[in-house]
Amino acid sequence: MRPKINFLRLILFGLVALVLSGGLFAVFYLMFRQRDVSLTYEKLGIQANMDYIVSGNYLSYASATDLIQVNIADTKKSTVINLPIAIDGFGVSSTMTAVYAGSNLQLRNFNALTLNGTIRGVACGEGHCAALRTNDINGLDSIVVFNASAQAVGNPIDFSESKVVNFGFETKYGREMLWVICVNTQASLPVTTVRLYDYNNGGTMSYYPSFYEQSIERVYFTEDSVFLVGTEDIIRYSMDSSRERYRVGIYGKEVMDVSASGGTVRFLLKPRGSSNQHTLYTLALAEADAPNTTMLTVYVGENIVNAFLQASGIRIVTRTRMISYTFSGKNSPSADIILSYPADDALKLDESSFLLVSGDDCYIAKRQS
Repeated sequence: MRPKINFLRLILFGLVALVLSGGLFAVFYLMFRQRDVSLTYEKLGIQANMDYIVSGNYLSYASATDLIQVNIADTKKSTVINLPIAIDGFGVSSTMTAVYAGSNLQLRNFNALTLNGTIRGVACGEGHCAALRTNDINGLDSIVVFNASAQAVGNPIDFSESKVVNFGFETKYGREMLWVICVNTQASLPVTTVRLYDYNNGGTMSYYPSFYEQSIERVYFTEDSVFLVGTEDIIRYSMDSSRERYRVGIYGKEVMDVSASGGTVRFLLKPRGSSNQHTLYTLALAEADAPNTTMLTVYVGENIVNAFLQASGIRIVTRTRMISYTFSGKNSPSADIILSYPADDALKLDESSFLLVSGDDCYIAKRQS
């Protein structure tokens, strides 16, 4: 005799199994989704109003008594340098540290040096340090370069008719290149010039053309190119010559970050000024004689605190979230992360971490994937 089948009970059992399996799937999905995309936070001793520099895999900042260099990869390997006096500023790289106050400059492990004039800034490369000073009598700028033994290299670099507005060292690809942006204010209109000094070759200088129609704000290097970022254009030069290859207009926009890979250089831009805090642009340029320009627009439904490029795409930090986009401008919702602390500012540290500023507190936020 065949047993009777209770179809209603089977249907109910199937529905319960379906619900349970769906619930288990949801739990596992959320567990793995959270584990795949998350941030860890490590609070630092730095206060939001302090000056800090990201260089040579370190986040460096100065307190009233110490210069602290936080190792981004492993904060337990961070170093603290006692400061005998209050300083005006500092410069760091992976191999050098320099502090200054008034006319006094001190490279780490060496006695203080007294320069003529007031020091306005320092920049460190791998084997050289450059100090910008202004003559207290005539107001003229000059840069003095020191080697790793704190000895002056060559003669001071004078800027008799110009003021230095920015300078630094490029040390990638085995180079040690001092770049200087200066503005001649003696002419009827400001004229911007850029100089490069190659300290792999005794400080050999390369001039770039003067710019009358726009200011040059930043200099970016790749293995083969020098990109000058102006208020109206991005201009590409080859490293082996100062001949312009091309220029691409960016009027009304300013550059936030740059990355290079496989012969393509990507620029992340935002509207100049603060009127539009919801829009970003990605500009991809080829390292060739023609730019092969690709421009994409990214609209974000929240006010942007900051944004930067990392290895796998665009990271956008808002007040409450880190939002991810691909380089093609596609949002990846599964990679978006709710912040544990409201963001007042954010600063890229490396390809997987950034400095999160929340109120008076600062955290290293590392992306886990």
